[in-house]
Amino acid sequence: MSQFSDKTQKQFSELQAAHESMKTLTASMDNIVKTLQEGHGQLSKASEETNKRLNLVFEELHHSRRDRDCMDHDINKLFNVYHNMKSQPQGHVMDNPYHQDDIKPDAMLMN
Repeated sequence: MSQFSDKTQKQFSELQAAHESMKTLTASMDNIVKTLQEGHGQLSKASEETNKRLNLVFEELHHSRRDRDCMDHDINKLFNVYHNMKSQPQGHVMDNPYHQDDIKPDAMLMN
């Protein structure tokens, strides 16, 4: 007489097959987790690069706005000079509205 009945032998074979399937499934899941972790690492690196680039863009925008504000200020001064010149009688000598401290063309060009 065999040690196991046919029914027990069949159940044992099914259990072995299920165990092999579980090992295959576990290996597949491990590969998926590994792939996801690698993808997450790549996304994190890309996010850091994007943040660095955005910071550079914002810095450039800030410099551009500051330069524009300086130009607006100078244009307003020139407009005031022009307006004052138009409103003065012919031959009248006007005071210079620019103070030497206000005019720094080299410093403006370097920004």
